[in-house]
Amino acid sequence: MSFINDAVSFMGDPGGWGNSLLGSVSKSLGLDNNGQVDSAIASLDDIRALAERTGQTNRNLYDTYLQRMQGMYGDNASKYSDAVSRLAEAIDNRGDFEFSGNVDDYLDPAREQRVSAAMSAINNSAAAGGNRFSSNYLDKVAAKQQALASEEWRNAYDRMMRERSQQLQEWQSGQQKINNLGTLANIYGQDRSQLSDAIGNYYSTVANQNNADLETMSDVMQNKANVNMGRSTGIGALLKGGGNLVGSLFA
Repeated sequence: MSFINDAVSFMGDPGGWGNSLLGSVSKSLGLDNNGQVDSAIASLDDIRALAERTGQTNRNLYDTYLQRMQGMYGDNASKYSDAVSRLAEAIDNRGDFEFSGNVDDYLDPAREQRVSAAMSAINNSAAAGGNRFSSNYLDKVAAKQQALASEEWRNAYDRMMRERSQQLQEWQSGQQKINNLGTLANIYGQDRSQLSDAIGNYYSTVANQNNADLETMSDVMQNKANVNMGRSTGIGALLKGGGNLVGSLFA
């Protein structure tokens, strides 16, 4: 009975040298897969490390991409709001071209003096010839007055048109300024849109990378758990169970 008890104690002692001997026997018989399990877990750890390095490399590329987009479009994008404000202000202060000038406004104030001088010259000439009251004299006076009036009107009209042309050029210059502000705001707006799209792509790609990393981590952990569940102690477990059975039989 003592021999049986010693044998049972030998096979059931988890801390004694019996388990070491049984473990060696298990390995020699191919019944202990701890080594394969450890190797599989090490491989899974290598896969996880590779995935982490790849994910970090990708993140560096994403950061570089965003920095380049900022460099290409960031400066103009930041000017967009100011450009729109200046355009709106210029439009608010701008109306249709209007010119309210009249020929009468441009008649030379000294025209009456010139007309008077011309009439005096005709009158003196007629008086010297003794024909101040002839039809010829009256015709000359009427013709001179008409010529002077026509000349003064043309001069006034020319002055008016020069003034109108100057004002039109100023208005067109202002209109061109508005057009330029609009073009500039459009360019800034396009760059702002490009930058906005780039930022959106960046966050979307980073989020996808995070999800991929989490999925890889989950897969690795699940596979490690599955591998560990397949771990067995081979013949050592069988002999330990047999020792318990023997002990119960001969107790």
